[in-house]
Amino acid sequence: MKTQLLKIIKSGGVLGAIAAFIVLIFGGWSGSVIGWLLGAYVGFAHNKGDNLHTTRNPQQGAIGGAQAGLVLGIWLFVASIIEGLILKPIAGRPVANFTDVLGFGICALVVTTVAAALMGMLQGLHPSRRQLATRLALGLVLILFPFIDQLAQTRWISTTIEIQIFVMLALGLNITVGFAGLLDLGYAAFFAIGAYTTGLLSSPQLNIHWNFWLVIFIAAGIAGLAGIVLGTPTLRLRGDYLAIVTLGFGEIVPVIFRNLTSVRIDEPISKLIAGLVGRPEMALCLFGCDSPVNVTGGEPGINPIDRPFLPFIGTFTSSNYYPWYYLILLLVVLAYFFIGRLRYSRLGRAWTAIREDQLAARAMGINLVKTKLLAFAMGATFSGFAGAFYAAYISAIFPSVFDFSVSVIILCMVILGGLGNMTGVILGGIIIMGADRLVLPQLARLLEGIRNTSILPLIANPQWQDFIRISLDPTQMRMFLFGLTLVIMMLVRPEGLLPDRQHQAELHNEELAGEDVLAKS
Repeated sequence: MKTQLLKIIKSGGVLGAIAAFIVLIFGGWSGSVIGWLLGAYVGFAHNKGDNLHTTRNPQQGAIGGAQAGLVLGIWLFVASIIEGLILKPIAGRPVANFTDVLGFGICALVVTTVAAALMGMLQGLHPSRRQLATRLALGLVLILFPFIDQLAQTRWISTTIEIQIFVMLALGLNITVGFAGLLDLGYAAFFAIGAYTTGLLSSPQLNIHWNFWLVIFIAAGIAGLAGIVLGTPTLRLRGDYLAIVTLGFGEIVPVIFRNLTSVRIDEPISKLIAGLVGRPEMALCLFGCDSPVNVTGGEPGINPIDRPFLPFIGTFTSSNYYPWYYLILLLVVLAYFFIGRLRYSRLGRAWTAIREDQLAARAMGINLVKTKLLAFAMGATFSGFAGAFYAAYISAIFPSVFDFSVSVIILCMVILGGLGNMTGVILGGIIIMGADRLVLPQLARLLEGIRNTSILPLIANPQWQDFIRISLDPTQMRMFLFGLTLVIMMLVRPEGLLPDRQHQAELHNEELAGEDVLAKS
């Protein structure tokens, strides 16, 4: 029993520290929300792997989950007390009552323990019912999250919507990079194509107002065709050369959208003849005849873009996040299911064969051209879905949004989570986008309060004050933090947080082989 408790405390150290850090920068009821989410996770994780054989019934699963949740809850309790009584005065925020602070901490402790116990109890069910019960519990958490967020007043739902958009992008890129092994550094281009297709077909820009539920499939289809266009000239390329070509494609597409501001299209044969005879008026005009048309709006982009409409709900609005949340959640769930079916299909096995050895795959009768093009097309299609949703969600699109950094961030999600593992990719997307859109801005505000209240008044030198203002802004170091994360992952866990079994076996087999060689020498 003592050994088991020590193992629980040790395993919950890293997760508890992360949860406590989030509570320290957000405070309030955030501890209860984090405890609810992570408590369910630790209850699930504690009864898996090495602990699975000890979980023989729901009662034992609940006890084990409650023990793991209690350790995590203590972290949250202590963090709530420190945030309310120590950190708030340092940051210049109003000091909360001791009773309120104690209530935040106790609630976080209780919610974490109960959530972990309930999930642990589900893991103690018979294997035939365990998987279904776990999926239902996960679905219940996802469905209830917006209401819990509103009740706790954490206001995380808008950021959660953005996270799910990028999770869908990462799932699509995982097809190309993780399944087929085709490194794509221009994936943001398909995101832009899906978004601009929606903008052109559902906005006053070209005076076209098609229904969103039709446009989203058109956008996905056009993005898929763009994937085929990209894949066709790269069929013979591998590795670095393929990455350079895709990088160029990703840079070209935003430039095209930025410069389609004065478009006139003439019939090519008549224009050629008119040029030869020196009579330009003979050319037959097809588009923009009276005056050149501003197709994409240039740098200002397209604004506004029509919103989706549903009976009983009406038109989606920026003030009501619930329809947006459930729509993107539905898209992510469908994408996960569809990609999962693809992975274990004949096509998915062909992608795996190409990733491992293209020559051997060709020798086994796999059509490399068709298989590669389908990998590019399928990955781009899901990016098109995400781009269409994104355009309607913010009701505006700009070419600067789809720069190279977007492709890098999406690739970081895939690498951090684990190449080829869809669950790992989702985890990587949540971690990176959560840090970028949620944690770093809040941390910047907290550090700003500490800087202005407790540090700058003690420093008389204006130059040192300016240096501290710049240095204590984590949002200015976001790309550095992403790069540092990748470097650490490559050194410590190159296969990712939740790697595909085949990737993990390959990496660890190489390490074991290297150790054997050193031992023999």
